[in-house]
Amino acid sequence: MLDPTRCDPALLELVDRVVAELESRRARLITSDVMLVGAGCRDILHSALGHDFALRATRDIDLGLAIASWTTYDRLTSNLRPIDSTGIRYTIADVPVDLIPFGGIEIPPGTATPASRKEPINVWGFNEAFRAAHSLPLPHAGAIRIPTIAGYTALKLEAWLDRSAFGDYRDASDIATAMYWYLHSSDIADFLYETPAGQLLLQSEELDERAAAARALGQDVISLIGPDRHIELAHRWPSPRADIFYNQMTVVNAPDWPSDPHRRQQLAEAFQRGLNI
Repeated sequence: MLDPTRCDPALLELVDRVVAELESRRARLITSDVMLVGAGCRDILHSALGHDFALRATRDIDLGLAIASWTTYDRLTSNLRPIDSTGIRYTIADVPVDLIPFGGIEIPPGTATPASRKEPINVWGFNEAFRAAHSLPLPHAGAIRIPTIAGYTALKLEAWLDRSAFGDYRDASDIATAMYWYLHSSDIADFLYETPAGQLLLQSEELDERAAAARALGQDVISLIGPDRHIELAHRWPSPRADIFYNQMTVVNAPDWPSDPHRRQQLAEAFQRGLNI
């Protein structure tokens, strides 16, 4: 079972500094309402699962903030130095940080519009990922939340749909990395071989264990996001850029990730069967 506290402690240092700085602002921030997303989430999950090969590097921190009103967000961000025109990126503890609001302030559900922005932010799936998230104790700043693998994947599906429309394909690699975790998970192998549901899934994939593991990830995503988000996802996935998705499904430095785009497509299609799309 995934235990995020088993990650390399060095991966917590930047997050700890940022959250401690936010706490010091006395803006009624509750650390358990903070969810680490993006590359920081990916790297901690990767390490906690026992993988030590390097992934695509980044120094940015992305934090989702579950808030009920804009007052808390405005208090947190007042006097912070914005980095660019996104309206959500600030320098905190000398680190570039995206502060992504979600929760009770979403109008309509799945979108949030801070006063610092003219256009809404897409926060599709954040509430569902947050409800299922693990606790992640930090060295000094208390415990925040970190999505499960399925929760991380759900957020990356939406990110792919959004960003690939503008020629940014990086999220395909992150989705492939989540598949890699399932393909190499002893828990998923036990599920496939030791449970009736897993055996049925394995048989339905013609005893292709890796395809079955990819399909299991899709099923776990659907279980996490629920029927309403599933309907919304089904209307958009896999998008007109499916072929690009298969080609971009690389896992940097992975020793045994398939280099053949056809095999990657097979895994993606098994994953899609798990999504029931």
